[in-house]
Amino acid sequence: MEREHLNFYLQQADPKSLSDLCNKVEENAMVTLLQEPTLQTLLLPVADPVSKGSFYAGEILVTSAIVQVEESKGWAMVMDEDPELARSVAVLDAAYAADMERKAIIALVENGKIRHERKTQELASQVEATRVSFDLL
Repeated sequence: MEREHLNFYLQQADPKSLSDLCNKVEENAMVTLLQEPTLQTLLLPVADPVSKGSFYAGEILVTSAIVQVEESKGWAMVMDEDPELARSVAVLDAAYAADMERKAIIALVENGKIRHERKTQELASQVEATRVSFDLL
C-alpha cells in the first residue's frame, strides 16, 4: 500500500473503526498535534474535454491537520468541515510512517477502498437509471 492513498481511503472507511484505531495509536505512542485542524479553501481543477486543458470550477472547503507520532509526521486533508476526521486520518498517516499498527491501517484502507467503490457503483447505477435515449427518424 502506497502512503499517498491513505488520506483518501481512510476518509471513506468506517468512522467507528477509524476512531478506535486512532485511539489505540494514541494510547501506545506519543502523539503531538503540530497543526490544529484548520479550515481552508482550495481551487477545484476540472479537466476540459474540448481543449484537453483544465480550469478551476470553484472553491471547495477542506479541513487539514498535521500531527507527529513518535518521530514521524502525518498529514490529512478532508472535504468539508470535519476536524475530528482530519485529526484521525493524520494520526494514522503518521502511525503508518512510524511503522505502527500497519496491518490494521492497511485493513482499514482496504475497507475504505471497498466502501468507496460500492458508493461509486451505486451512484453510477442511479445516474444510468436516468439515461434517456432519443431516436431520430
